[in-house]
Amino acid sequence: MIQQLKHDIFYVIYNRKYRLLVLLTILLTAGLIIYTAVNVTVEEDTLIQAFGNFRQFFWILCAYLIADLLSTDYHSQTFKNVIPKSSNRNYYYLSKIMIATVVGVFILLVHIVTSWVVMGSVAAGIELNYFNIPYFFLGAVLSLLLFSSLLSIVITLSGKETVTIGAALGLVLLQILVEGLDPTISAHFPTLYVVSLQDLVLSNSLTGIISIGSYIIFTFLFFVGTIKLFNKQDLFI
Repeated sequence: MIQQLKHDIFYVIYNRKYRLLVLLTILLTAGLIIYTAVNVTVEEDTLIQAFGNFRQFFWILCAYLIADLLSTDYHSQTFKNVIPKSSNRNYYYLSKIMIATVVGVFILLVHIVTSWVVMGSVAAGIELNYFNIPYFFLGAVLSLLLFSSLLSIVITLSGKETVTIGAALGLVLLQILVEGLDPTISAHFPTLYVVSLQDLVLSNSLTGIISIGSYIIFTFLFFVGTIKLFNKQDLFI
C-alpha cells in the first residue's frame, strides 16, 4: 500500500499538469474575487458568492484530475511496473481514490487561501461571512470519494483514458445543468454537496444522516465493484 501511495504521490508532484491546475485555480479565484467584490450587493458575502461562481470550475478541474490519475497506467501501459509493487490489487485503486480526494481538497484549500488573501487586500477591515468549515470539507471529501470511486468503475470497464475523461466531464456538466430543476434533489448532487451538506443536516438531521450514509454506502459499493472487475482482468497481455 505504501509503495502504491508513493507512486501516485510522486506522479502528482512531478507532473506539470497538476502544477498548472493549481496555478489556474489561483488565477481563477483572484479574478472571481475581484469581479464579485466589484458587483456584490452585500460585501460581507463576497467570499460565499465568489465560491458560488468558482464551484463549477472546481468540479471541472476535479473531473479532469481524477480521470487523469485513474487512467494514467491504462494510457501509458505501465501496469507491469506498478502492480508488482502492490501485494494486493485492492491497494491500487484505494491509493488512487485517496490521492484524488486529497488533491481535490488541496485545490479547495488553495481557493480558500487565495480568496482570503485577495479579499484582504482589496477590502481590508470588512467582517466576511463564510461557510461552516467542518461541513464544507466533509461535503467535499464525501463527494470526491464518491465521484472517484464511480470513475474507477468507468476506467476499469473501458480501459481508455478518453472515455474516462469524457464521462467525468459529462457527469459534472450534466449535474451543473440540472441543478436548478429541483433544489431538493440537486442538494444531494456531488457538485453541490460541498455547500448543501450543512443545510441538509441542520434543516433535518435524519435527512442529513441518510444522505451521508448513502454517500458512504455507494462509495463502498462502487469501490468493491471496481475491485471485483479489476481482479478478473489480465493486465499483462
